[in-house]
Amino acid sequence: MFFRNTFIRLITYVFLLIAFSAISTWIILSSASNLYSIIPILVVALFVYRIIKIYNTTPEKIAYFLNAVENEDSMLHFPEKTRHKANAEMNKSLNRVNKLIQEVKIRNREQEQYYSLMLEQVATGIVVVNENGNVMQANSAAKNLLNYQSFNHIEQLKRIDTNLFNTFYRLKNGETHQFLKLTYKNNITHLSLRATSFLSHGDNLRIISVHDISNELDAKELESWQKLIRVLSHEIMNSITPITSLSETLLNYFIPPEKPLDKKTVANTVKGLEVINERGTGLIRFVESYRKLTRLSKPVLKHVNLRNLIEHLMLLLENEADFQRIQFNVETETPDICIKADEAQLSQVLINLIKNAMYAVKDITEPRISVRAHYTQNGRCEIQVIDNGSGIPPEIMEQIFIPFFTTKENGSGIGLSLSRQIMKNHGGSIEAVSSPGSTVFTLTI
Repeated sequence: MFFRNTFIRLITYVFLLIAFSAISTWIILSSASNLYSIIPILVVALFVYRIIKIYNTTPEKIAYFLNAVENEDSMLHFPEKTRHKANAEMNKSLNRVNKLIQEVKIRNREQEQYYSLMLEQVATGIVVVNENGNVMQANSAAKNLLNYQSFNHIEQLKRIDTNLFNTFYRLKNGETHQFLKLTYKNNITHLSLRATSFLSHGDNLRIISVHDISNELDAKELESWQKLIRVLSHEIMNSITPITSLSETLLNYFIPPEKPLDKKTVANTVKGLEVINERGTGLIRFVESYRKLTRLSKPVLKHVNLRNLIEHLMLLLENEADFQRIQFNVETETPDICIKADEAQLSQVLINLIKNAMYAVKDITEPRISVRAHYTQNGRCEIQVIDNGSGIPPEIMEQIFIPFFTTKENGSGIGLSLSRQIMKNHGGSIEAVSSPGSTVFTLTI
């Protein structure tokens, strides 16, 4: 029991080490033969070994503790009742640290369970993938939306739909937002997918959210149809109503048949027929505009030099009213900046935007219009038409892309609608931002 105290053992070993070292020295100095010094030297070596072992006890204990923590050994416990006070305190500290670690692990498991249950309750699908395409986590909503209940790798999605796999592949490799029309067992689902990157334990992971937007698209489509029907009804009624009214008036001139005709009646009849002809012609133009909007041909893509195209369009527009009064500026990132597009359709879009810009600056003292073309960071091409007009009011901005909506007295209202359809067919987009003194239309291809 006496030698269980590490401190006393250490003092005893040091004292005996000194004593036997002195004996060994005396034997070596006083005797002609060194054979007698072997025994005390061996004893000295033994005590040195004992001292080293005592010295290594604490690091070994700590290393043992850390290994146990690493291996998640929750049964580890060090004796706290020892004669050596320092050892007892260290053991208590190690046990306390071990207890805290176990409590943290329990809390982490509870949090993981809480978040897992919460993910299972949300309607949005959540999928976590790593750089190799392995699915680290997927909630039930994601599995149901993707029609795959055992989802472990994105390669599995090829069995459902190749486009679905390609979409996930692009999201895994850096894309942040994708739309997808998924057809499975004669059911069509419109999905919106968004991806966010994060770092976990040195691994680059992507959280992909999957949201069914079919209802939203149906509501948007219904709203678009309602707007279109309102516009069509308005335009048709504006033409049909005066035609019906005038035809009824003219009909009364000739019924009954015995009613005499005078010069005034004939003149009124001619004027009425002119109005009917004008309204009928306008209605025909409106229908032709509608046909043009709905029968847009598929773009024929070829390489187009943007600077040459823009400068050519400027030459075509030189005969427009007020052209010479406006300061035009053409800027391209490089003189040979090229894109693949249908040159005729893209020219139609740019002419429409430039003419709209010219109309917007007609009352400006120093009118300026800039046409810029450059590449974005993701390698896409942007073409911007910028004017310093008074801007587009917010309530009008919401309607500028609606077919047949126009603020011009003689406008058809299909220019921007047609432009958006052309850009969509090119796999691009058209967006507008406006404030007093600056309106920017951006084409992205």
